[in-house]
Amino acid sequence: MRGKKEADLLQKTYHDRLTVVRKRLGRDPQTQESVELEEVVYKDVLCALSQSGNNKPDRQEFYSERQMGAVLFTPPGILLEDNDIAVVVTEAGQTVQGVTGRTFAYISHGETPFQTEGLA
Repeated sequence: MRGKKEADLLQKTYHDRLTVVRKRLGRDPQTQESVELEEVVYKDVLCALSQSGNNKPDRQEFYSERQMGAVLFTPPGILLEDNDIAVVVTEAGQTVQGVTGRTFAYISHGETPFQTEGLA
């Protein structure tokens, strides 16, 4: 019961929406060549995006690029893999895109590292 109560409490904090695309190898039906396919594995899942406190632009040779280390909190059963492409639309309407690490699953929720590419 403890996990259920925790899951119910955490569910109240999920105000953002998550869509996840996973790349996999497949075959082009016309050429029979191996190709990389993109498959939507989750669409509009409720989640919570939590950013790290010390995010600053990384200096590149000719420009600055904003990257942010963050954590995605998701309901139980949402399992992301390394290098999944994730798009989060926040409650405030901002769109954040990036790549994920592997989800660490708890009985009440999942926590996934998320390296963003900035706000769109």
